[in-house]
Amino acid sequence: MIHYLQGEEKARSRKLWEEAFPEDSQAFRDYYYTEKTKDNEILVLEEQGKVMSMLHRNPYDLALGKQTAKCDYIVGVATDKEHRRKGYMRQLMERALKDMNAEKMPFCFLMPAFEALYLPFDFTYIYKKQNRVLTDKGLSAFKSREATHGELKEAAAYMNQWLAKRYEVYAKRDFAYMARLKKELESENGCMELLYSENTLAGIKARWGMEKPEERMLFCEESYARNTGEAVPCIMGRIVNFAEFVRSIRLQKGVKAGHDTILLELQDDILQENAGLWRWTLTQDASAAEKISGTAVGKNGEKAEPDMRLTVSELTAWLLGYALPGAAEKWAHVVRPLTGVFLDEIV
Repeated sequence: MIHYLQGEEKARSRKLWEEAFPEDSQAFRDYYYTEKTKDNEILVLEEQGKVMSMLHRNPYDLALGKQTAKCDYIVGVATDKEHRRKGYMRQLMERALKDMNAEKMPFCFLMPAFEALYLPFDFTYIYKKQNRVLTDKGLSAFKSREATHGELKEAAAYMNQWLAKRYEVYAKRDFAYMARLKKELESENGCMELLYSENTLAGIKARWGMEKPEERMLFCEESYARNTGEAVPCIMGRIVNFAEFVRSIRLQKGVKAGHDTILLELQDDILQENAGLWRWTLTQDASAAEKISGTAVGKNGEKAEPDMRLTVSELTAWLLGYALPGAAEKWAHVVRPLTGVFLDEIV
């Protein structure tokens, strides 16, 4: 039986979490099953009352250019070790994607332990993580102190402002987001520090980790920080409702009239609602897609050939600014993808 756990039922998935993710501390598991299960959805496959496989849908309010949308972060994908390679994960993933599509969710994302597990579901990389640390200049310029609950609203405003200047796709912060993040950090012996230049909030940083503390985040002006190592592909994503997603896509500046409509043939082997022929019309503020049933017809009544053919993974990588597929190259001067993705959530 495949279904969503409700309320206190969610605790029934904890045993599988502990078996599948033994690296997590007891304190982190307590945090997760106290906090994250308040508003997430846990899809499970059960046999005789035992959870054999699970998939967690953790919701985030994301900025998508000028739009804001609820998008799920898929975590906790696991199958009982005695019942792997039976197709349980596929059943859960396909059900979850279909449910998200029906909910008109633009896209979803995840942090893969093994990217090969998610390629068959048309996930593709959309974000590279770059580690940053304070320079000597930054260390001498700022005074730091641990954030209190009373300062979290100000911290959220700082982070939103910092992100909006640099990215178009990111999780929006508010007091509730920051309070939960503070608990998450503390579950792994970490803390959130506010960086002040005189009396002005000028940065936020955090470290966490039970045995080997590591940088979790650093937000400050670039002149006070430096990158360490190469940016590493970290987050994969997938468009789950094409018509909803394209609302956030716009025309490039200076596009001439007559170049604002694209006939797109989209391949999606899992979500038939996305698959097929679309008339995609763009403006300087947004765009809209209308699905065409049957054959597209040109101005003179002739059969119209698609302007481009793309898989949903190619389209995802393109419109989230990660990679331009060859089939879309001649439209790069017309379509303005979302420029910059920043998704640093862990759970």
